[in-house]
Amino acid sequence: MLPDSKVPTAQDLYTAMLRGGAVPAAIVGVVALVVFTVLDGALGASGSLLATAIVLVFSASTLVLLRRMVGVDPRVVFLAALIGYFTKVMLLGAFLLLFRDADWLSPIAFAITAIAVSLAGTAGEIVAFTRTKTLIYDEPAGPGSA
Repeated sequence: MLPDSKVPTAQDLYTAMLRGGAVPAAIVGVVALVVFTVLDGALGASGSLLATAIVLVFSASTLVLLRRMVGVDPRVVFLAALIGYFTKVMLLGAFLLLFRDADWLSPIAFAITAIAVSLAGTAGEIVAFTRTKTLIYDEPAGPGSA
């Protein structure tokens, strides 16, 4: 049995996932910024920066929402996660449509960066989740308790 100070909480899990997703997503965003700045100049840079910012905000908002739902029925949390994911995908699609004819950014840079940063962030969240020790049952209170 783990001492009480070593038992990870659900808050710790979401914090680890937030950090685990934000770091690789930001790294991919910086790489995309450099690549698209070289390829498209200021248009590529603005498209890449906007996409990175939008994806990071959307990803963080979903994890913050889930973190606030600690202690709620897992089915409700799962439903909220699905709704959050669906909303992120729909909003990213809306941004792609909204900015497809923008003359101040490269829509290709925006689209590719959004996809790459989303994939990197999701992969980072999954890795962080698998590395976090979470109990799948409640520890017994002590010896002799049933």
